[in-house]
Amino acid sequence: MIDILKQNIQNLGNRKIAFVLEGRDASGKGGFVKLLIKHNINFIYRHQGMPTKTRMKKWLSDYERIMPKKSEVVIYDRSWHTRSWVQPVFGYCTKQQYINHIRKVAKWEEKMLTEKNIEIYKNWISISKARQTEVLERRKIFKPYKYSPSDALAIDYFDAITDAKEKMFLACPNWNVVQKDTGKAELLEALIRATS
Repeated sequence: MIDILKQNIQNLGNRKIAFVLEGRDASGKGGFVKLLIKHNINFIYRHQGMPTKTRMKKWLSDYERIMPKKSEVVIYDRSWHTRSWVQPVFGYCTKQQYINHIRKVAKWEEKMLTEKNIEIYKNWISISKARQTEVLERRKIFKPYKYSPSDALAIDYFDAITDAKEKMFLACPNWNVVQKDTGKAELLEALIRATS
């Protein structure tokens, strides 16, 4: 499968591929990126994190500057969709910013396709509350440098995040949903399909 992916990317031509990874903390986004690095896959990595004050108001326009160019596969470890589900739950954006984003994000993605010829493939990595609790507890003990304030709140806000995620799916559909424990293989297959 790795060889097929490498060949697909080598033969990408002028295509522009945006491959989005979204999911709760500890769902496996970083693990998939590490898999690609281990096998020397040719891709560009984007991890924007949470917004700074200067980026709060121009969220989508900031992403336009870091969308794929010709012959590029860009992997987004979290994306413009953090405003669709993470930011409103944790208070990283205002209610009005969230509403504005949800109203226009689907049209923005359509614009990326029709005006800039960017193909967007969105993936949600699903993890249960029990599994997330288990992984985050281990992280807290064995990898405290990776344990963040949002990790500490992730379980408390589990249901609120679920609600925001479901609203995101409705407002801007066409998500590929994979499970954490089988996610690497499923995401690899999805990336092969996307680059075929």
